[in-house]
Amino acid sequence: MKPKNKLAYFYPIFGGIALLLIDFFIKSIANRRLPFQIRVESWIPFIDFYRTYNTGYHFIFGEIGNQRLWAISGIVLVIFLIFTLYRSLIKETYDRSGFVIFSIVLSLTIGATGNVLEILFFHHATDFFIFHPFKWPSNICDQYINAIIFIMLPIIFIKSFRDKKRGIPDSTE
Repeated sequence: MKPKNKLAYFYPIFGGIALLLIDFFIKSIANRRLPFQIRVESWIPFIDFYRTYNTGYHFIFGEIGNQRLWAISGIVLVIFLIFTLYRSLIKETYDRSGFVIFSIVLSLTIGATGNVLEILFFHHATDFFIFHPFKWPSNICDQYINAIIFIMLPIIFIKSFRDKKRGIPDSTE
C-alpha cells in the first residue's frame, strides 16, 4: 500500500522532531528546577526525580572516554539508520499496519537522538528520573529507545510471523 496523501511520508519525520523537542524541553525544565543529585519523591509511586549528568551513553555502560568521537560516530550511525528507514518507508510496499509500525519506529529513532546530540554539544546527557525498582537514572530519550526495543520490535516479529502464517508475502518479495 502506498499512502494516497504524500504528506504521510513526512509525518514520521515531523513526529520524530516533535519527540526530540519534547526530550530537550523536559530536560531543560529538569535542569532549571531539580536539584543536582538529590532524590526528590514524586506523586507517582514508582518514580523519583533525580537530576544527574551522564557522561556515557547510559549508566549501565558507565563513563566512556573520548565522548565527542563516540558522539560523532553515533550521529553518523543514526543519520544512516534514519535515512535507511525513511528510504525503506518510501520505496517498499507495506500494508497499512506495516506502514504505521515503520513510521513509529522511524519517529522514535529520530527522538532517540537526544542523548547523542546532548553529549556532542554539552558533553553529558541529562538524566532526571528513576523508575523503581531500578537504581539508575533515566530520561525520556532512553524511554524512546526502550519503546523501540521492548514494544516495537516484538510487534514487528509478531506481525512478521502472523503474516508468514497467513501466507502474506513480505514487502521485499
